[in-house]
Amino acid sequence: MRGSLTASDFDLFLDALDRDRDQAAGKYIALRERLEKFFEWRDCENVEELTDIVFDRAVRKLIEGEDVKNTEAFCVAIAKFIVLENRRETYRKSELDETLNASLPEDDNNSDEEEVKDKRFQCLDKCLSEFPVHKRDLLVKYFDTDEDTMIPARKRLAEKFGINL
Repeated sequence: MRGSLTASDFDLFLDALDRDRDQAAGKYIALRERLEKFFEWRDCENVEELTDIVFDRAVRKLIEGEDVKNTEAFCVAIAKFIVLENRRETYRKSELDETLNASLPEDDNNSDEEEVKDKRFQCLDKCLSEFPVHKRDLLVKYFDTDEDTMIPARKRLAEKFGINL
């Protein structure tokens, strides 16, 4: 279990597994192994961490007074949701990695600097097009200054948009 739970929280969880302390400890170990296998079978990384998250959430629900009839089944149900969350997060990360890799120029010694600049500007344009027009204009104007005029330009920009410095 992660460090956020106290000994009394863990005792509450063990009590929910079984009134007999020795039986509860055995059930906890068996459940932990079952959940770790559950995550392994679903190709999840950080199996132990995900298992800890299941127990954390289960204990939190018990503390909140949730009426849990079958603690083991309850933990498996939580694990199913965690798998979905984990897959969603993994998908988002891979999608972001693909976007970054596709937009960055390849490390080719033969490519000239102008081509690299063009690709970077295309990437920047693509990213900026995701913003609403007013936010995009603010970003462009914020960074479109040289070092000598940066502070006065940003002060004027702040006044124009009603931003306090």
